[in-house]
Amino acid sequence: MKAECTTFEVASIVFAISSDRPVDIFQEENARRDFISSGVPDITIHTRCDGMPGVSLPERDRVFDSDGVWSLYRVDGQNVFALISPSFGSLPYRIAAFDGDFQRGEIYTRSFESRDVSDELLSNPLAFPLSEVLMVCLLAQGRGIMVHACGVDDGAHGYLFAGNSTHGKTTMARLWKDRAIILNDDRIVLRRQEGRFWMYGTPWHGEYTGVSSRGVPLEKVFFLSHAETNNASRKEGVDAASMLLARCFLPLWAEEGIRFTLDLCAQLVSEVPCYTLGFVPDEGIVDFLQGVR
Repeated sequence: MKAECTTFEVASIVFAISSDRPVDIFQEENARRDFISSGVPDITIHTRCDGMPGVSLPERDRVFDSDGVWSLYRVDGQNVFALISPSFGSLPYRIAAFDGDFQRGEIYTRSFESRDVSDELLSNPLAFPLSEVLMVCLLAQGRGIMVHACGVDDGAHGYLFAGNSTHGKTTMARLWKDRAIILNDDRIVLRRQEGRFWMYGTPWHGEYTGVSSRGVPLEKVFFLSHAETNNASRKEGVDAASMLLARCFLPLWAEEGIRFTLDLCAQLVSEVPCYTLGFVPDEGIVDFLQGVR
């Protein structure tokens, strides 16, 4: 049987996903098809539906446990993710095994039905949380960081609005939607390339479904909060780096990755102006921000 293959690109990292059955990585939303690519793959993954691998996952090999949702093991030089859901019992419903650099891997999904599904689309093998965890692993190897943030490109400026839940990221995306390209309202990748920092949209959005795969130079960073009046205050040094770090997806299982993330955050706040931003959720904030110097 001829293998089906989908190639997509996020933050200048190209993924190739192959399978013996048709698989649509972005079947949920057409907007995500902006990430489909014809580039040369950096990461190659084959997804399988012919049974789970014969791999043992002893407790001693587990290096990280995300509260029972997924765990990472190091087994015979491989990085092995085990995904678990109460809906499917105590056994993993999906196992993903990658080499030491996360550049080649295989994803296995448990079959829960006995009927013939050979002609059906294979469910997204990179469904949450695997795609985002894999991205964090790849970025932590000296490529960049992923942050909880909304990113917008108004054609002249690249603004990053960083914040955790309820801080206003989706609200900001909606306020800018008629005046800028929204990269994403919840997850943005930051990389230092060509002598400066760039931000990239990702497919993994929050409530605002508009996304873009583009990358744009990062001009300003704003740490969001709600307020009774629009106000911005410059933040520098350790204060700014700590605020950025608190909004990063941290590779808690990788000591070298943590060091890289700390260093990159420090470098970013030394090169890119950072501000705390209290804002009123109406369109006046757009004009206000364009006047921040």
